[in-house]
Amino acid sequence: MTNKTSHFRHSVLAAQRSGHRVLAEMLKPHGLTPAWAEVLTVLLEQGPLSIRELSQFLICEADHPSRLISRIEKQGLISRAQNPNDKRAVLLSLTEDGQRAAKQALQAESRLDAWIHQQLSDQEILGLTRSLDRILRNSTEGRSLRMRFENHD
Repeated sequence: MTNKTSHFRHSVLAAQRSGHRVLAEMLKPHGLTPAWAEVLTVLLEQGPLSIRELSQFLICEADHPSRLISRIEKQGLISRAQNPNDKRAVLLSLTEDGQRAAKQALQAESRLDAWIHQQLSDQEILGLTRSLDRILRNSTEGRSLRMRFENHD
């Protein structure tokens, strides 16, 4: 491993931690965490999903979202309903309060995105995204990113 590679790896980790901390501070007044915000915004963008389907879109808690979902449900932000196409499955959807919270989360994410865009040009963002996508291409996280953003960029 080269010093440059190690520097890159640590820079990615530091950027992730910094971004997570900033987003957490932006969401705190709304009673949300970044993980909660991710669940809510995915449901806002994708509509009702099963727990399994939702987990495929998540980066934060993709492996074990059940406890996270239960905590959000207890706050009245999501509800469960029987899937009309599969009586054994449930669909998660946003309540009215959940829709409001998801929109607040999107506003916080937009402010963070705007700050990033002030630091980097479109070309730099595209280049970094392509490089990170290449690193993540065979990972669960890479699959989740492709599902969420492939048709949006």
